[in-house]
Amino acid sequence: MNILSIDTVLDKSYIALSLNDKDIYRQINSDEKNYHSAYLIKVLKEILNENNVSLKDVDYIGVNTGVGSFTGIRVGLTIAKVISNRLNIKTVPYNTAEVLSNAFDNKNIMLDARRNSVFRSKNGADIELISYEEALQTSENSNERYISDLSLYENAYFEKIKSKLIPYEKENKNLAIAELAVVKNKIKENKITDTYSLKPTYIQTPPIFMK
Repeated sequence: MNILSIDTVLDKSYIALSLNDKDIYRQINSDEKNYHSAYLIKVLKEILNENNVSLKDVDYIGVNTGVGSFTGIRVGLTIAKVISNRLNIKTVPYNTAEVLSNAFDNKNIMLDARRNSVFRSKNGADIELISYEEALQTSENSNERYISDLSLYENAYFEKIKSKLIPYEKENKNLAIAELAVVKNKIKENKITDTYSLKPTYIQTPPIFMK
C-alpha cells in the first residue's frame, strides 16, 4: 500500500510518502512568509524521482482540509483533487486538530479563528467555533493545557491563560510524521471519500464569498 500525504495548511508545507513499510517525510520552508506552498510540486517530484515512484503507484492521497488560510488550503486541495481525479486515487481528508493532537499527544486544541473567535477541539478531531470569551472562561476554569498557534498565544486577550497554551510553531516538530499516522489510521477505519466531498475549513471567509 502506497500513501501520499499533502499539507499546505500549517506554518510549513509537508509531504509524506509511505511506500509499503518505508516512510519518507519532507518539510518545506521558504524565506517568503506563507509562500512555502509554491515549492510543493517541485519537492513532490523530487521525492518521487528519488524513490523511483510514479503517482500511478499511489493508492491513497491524504490532504489537510483546515483549519487554515484560504490560499493555503486551496493549494493542497487543488493538487490532491487533480491527482485523484486524473488517476482515480482514493482521497483521505484530515484536519489540523487531528494532526496537532497526534503530534503532541494532546486532544485539547485551540486556534485563533480571527473575528474574536476560536476554533476548539476537545477530542482531537471535531472542530467547533466559539467566542474569545467562552474560550477564555473555559480555560480559566480548567487545569488542562491546549495546543495553540502563535496568533492565539500572542493575543493580549489570552494573557491570563498564556501558561496553558503551547504554540505548535515554537516546538518545531516535523508534522508530516503525525499526518501520515493520521492518514494510516483513517484508511484502517475506512474513512475515505471522493474529492468532490472534501470540505475545507477556512480561518476567514474567502474573498469570493464576501459581499
